[in-house]
Amino acid sequence: MRNYFYSLAIAVLPVLATACTQTVEQAAEDVRRAEQTAAQRVEKEQRDVEDAAKAAQDKIIRERREVEDVARREEDKVRKEQRELEDAKNREAEREHPRY
Repeated sequence: MRNYFYSLAIAVLPVLATACTQTVEQAAEDVRRAEQTAAQRVEKEQRDVEDAAKAAQDKIIRERREVEDVARREEDKVRKEQRELEDAKNREAEREHPRY
């Protein structure tokens, strides 16, 4: 009977070893796949963060330009009004004190 169990154990060992090897290989493949997926997610997140930072920077630049344009238009408007006021003062002075 002992020999029967030893023979049976020896006969089953290659099958068990093969099954264990396949299970270990499958587990290793699963780990590699999970690591690859995690790495791809990290890269995507980094790209998303970089894209968001670039978009924010572009928005800041656009808004700064808009502010500068508004400030320039307002300065031009103030200068125009100052010229008009100066011209009006000159016309008034000319009317009050003609040159001839």
